[in-house]
Amino acid sequence: MKKGMITLKPSLILLCFPFIFLLSEIFFRYLFDITPLGKYLETYFIFFLFIFFFSYAKWKTTRFIISILFYLSLITNNIHYEIYQNWINSINYLLMFKELTEVTHAGIGMVDKILPATIYALVESAVFILITSFISRKNIFDRKFVICDILFLLIFIFMIVRSFFSSSENVTTNLAHSRVKSHFYSVSVFLGKVLPYDLLNLSDLPKYTHPTPEIISQPKAKNIILIIGESLSAKHVNYFGYHRETMPFLTELAKNNVDKNLLLKETYSAGVLTALSVPALLSAIPYPNGVEQIMKGDTNIFNLARRQGYETYFYTSQPEKEMSLINLMGKNWMQHKIMPTQLGEDISRGMNDHRLVPLLKDIDLDKGNNFIVLQQRGSHTNYGEYLSEDEKIFKNGTPLDNYDSTVYNTDQFIRKIYEYLASRNKDDYLLIYTSDHGQLVTEKTYNQGTMDEEQYIVPAFIYTKNKEVMENMGAFEQCQRLFHQQIATFIINTMGFNMPISDCKKGVVYSSLLSGDTGYLEIEVPKKAVLVNPKKKN
Repeated sequence: MKKGMITLKPSLILLCFPFIFLLSEIFFRYLFDITPLGKYLETYFIFFLFIFFFSYAKWKTTRFIISILFYLSLITNNIHYEIYQNWINSINYLLMFKELTEVTHAGIGMVDKILPATIYALVESAVFILITSFISRKNIFDRKFVICDILFLLIFIFMIVRSFFSSSENVTTNLAHSRVKSHFYSVSVFLGKVLPYDLLNLSDLPKYTHPTPEIISQPKAKNIILIIGESLSAKHVNYFGYHRETMPFLTELAKNNVDKNLLLKETYSAGVLTALSVPALLSAIPYPNGVEQIMKGDTNIFNLARRQGYETYFYTSQPEKEMSLINLMGKNWMQHKIMPTQLGEDISRGMNDHRLVPLLKDIDLDKGNNFIVLQQRGSHTNYGEYLSEDEKIFKNGTPLDNYDSTVYNTDQFIRKIYEYLASRNKDDYLLIYTSDHGQLVTEKTYNQGTMDEEQYIVPAFIYTKNKEVMENMGAFEQCQRLFHQQIATFIINTMGFNMPISDCKKGVVYSSLLSGDTGYLEIEVPKKAVLVNPKKKN
């Protein structure tokens, strides 16, 4: 009997100790009001592996690496979340080492905010130390196996090497992931890709950097409302020649522009995917390899708005589960955020865009300056998922019909925003709409992320009654097509910063990576667009 108990004891410990940390992960999120944990069983298994490898590893070096990774996953993520509302990623690590003095200074200034989460992480770390000390002192796992050391190190090395050759930039984190999983992944990408690329200048393209622009005037517009559409191709807008009447409201406005205070133009999106176009748009990135610039936020529009005294708002119809991208959009400078989950939806569910309208109306536009971003679910697949049957005005139910119905619905959404702003009888606002990217949708085909023109030619609508802003809009008059970069610099300039409005002669469209290392589309008007692959030397 005793012999059986002895052999059973290590197994019980291995099963019980990970459960302690799983409960702690859940309680931590509840205590600090963080997105709920996504996968309980996976998280338990990750904790199990950490304790298993620590318990059976023979080399002290292996146990030291495991311990450090575990402690850092708790401490750095807890502190990082309190400051930036997301887990630390590989680029954050690079910036932390590059700007250690600035980071330390910022941390000291926020001690009262980060202290509770730091204490929680230290308590968790202390529990891990007690558990590992108990294991070592009692010799519960008296047999050690070199194969455990080798296996753990091989996994770690594999993750690092895999990161180097990965075609993904891996710069976003997901709050639904456990802190240990997210951190292990971020460290792997940092060591395998970000650090080598930075130290050895492995990128085929120079880094894009731009200092924080200087404030040179008061804002020209008191209220700036930017609507970011989703997957809406200009090729499906009747104003630009599409055979269906998909955007009757905007078309009518553009055709009867007597006061010359609006424009509706085809526009080159910054990328063919949301993860490429939106960060580039919101940080005014004109060239490839601007990831570090995006992470620093020196030209992030939310950051600049805060510097100019704007109250900042970000309201989205996108499912919270799909919004890890928010880390690259300027989450740290968004003072007010609302996602469908705050309105009662499940974390994996989006919502009808029209639910954003009353949220806008709840903002007091007469009080101070306001920068408001409304992000649609728009024409995202599955097309028309959040539309009512009445809103599906093209009735055959094909993917093309449903897609065109979402375009029409966006037109009506913009109409509501336009009419609300006009009803105030004031000239203190600037209204802008553009889509993040397009979509290739026909009777036979519907896909995304390709380099077809339908994927990156989107509509842009700009409207104001403000005469000073109208003068700035003159920069767009001679442009056949705009660029997202023009819209970004136009907003920053309108806020009162020394940021010249970009011209419409040259620009890029990202194909798969913001770094541009896997290729990008180079547009130089009036030449034909060229797909550039930096890896192919001339």
